[in-house]
Amino acid sequence: MKAVGDAARQAGEQAQKAGADAIAQAKDVAHDVQARAGSLAQEARDRATATAESQKSDLAGKLEDVAQAVHRSGEQLEEHQDWLAHLVEQGADELSTLAGTLRTNDLQSLIGSLGSLATRQPALFVGTSMAAGFALARVGRVAVAGASKADLPTMPSLARTPNERK
Repeated sequence: MKAVGDAARQAGEQAQKAGADAIAQAKDVAHDVQARAGSLAQEARDRATATAESQKSDLAGKLEDVAQAVHRSGEQLEEHQDWLAHLVEQGADELSTLAGTLRTNDLQSLIGSLGSLATRQPALFVGTSMAAGFALARVGRVAVAGASKADLPTMPSLARTPNERK
């Protein structure tokens, strides 16, 4: 019986050692997988940042174009809606500033500037975003249709004739 007990004890010790070895190997594999995943994630972030940084100049130019379109919209509003024209002009100025910031700063600084604008002047940020959206939609329509700038629709006049007023 003692021999059976000794054999059982030895088998238990061997199983315990095998289990401990398996746990150690699993921890090593998990650590390697975690390190590789972290490395791949960092590599993906680096590539995305490099791509975004390389396209900053183009984006800044497009943003400046949008700012000019918003500015023109503000000029058209000056005759009829001065308060709205003032807000649109401020938005265009902020977009121009943002384009300059984009040209001179990295992507993280740009995101901070955009957040700062939204915090400092939320109404202006929303208004500018809407105006920029309208301007981008107009530019997008032209780009998709392959039309020229002359094909862009003009902003309708807000003035009414005396017969139209009620």
